[in-house]
Amino acid sequence: FEAAIQVLADAQMIHIVGLRRSFPVASYLAYAFEKMQVPSMLHASVGQLQSANAIRQGDVVLAITFAPYSAETMEIVSSSRARKIPVVAITDTAVNPLRQFDATVLTVSEVDFGAFRSLSATLCIAIALAVGVGTHRQN
Repeated sequence: FEAAIQVLADAQMIHIVGLRRSFPVASYLAYAFEKMQVPSMLHASVGQLQSANAIRQGDVVLAITFAPYSAETMEIVSSSRARKIPVVAITDTAVNPLRQFDATVLTVSEVDFGAFRSLSATLCIAIALAVGVGTHRQN
């Protein structure tokens, strides 16, 4: 957790990617970072427009994805890592496709209700992560 905070706090810009059921967490993180004046960009793929070219050296990707892992999120992670951009990931298990990209992985276990995943624990991690980054950047 401390390593994730350090990587995010040191970045010039945090690129937040979380689609489908991960989108509420991604949008909350974008909101929290904005309130703390932490430079960040929410990648939402609205209209199927990709913003991967906005990710530059000195930035970091914060990816939120759960099984079945979003292909769009995985593509941004893959292309970013190919350019040596660090990735911090919030995901569901320690064994997941994000590991192949040498991401700093934070795992969270959620309860599934049929096709729906509770996001309570994930939002708690997101809030703690945002506060940690904001606090670290103020020092």
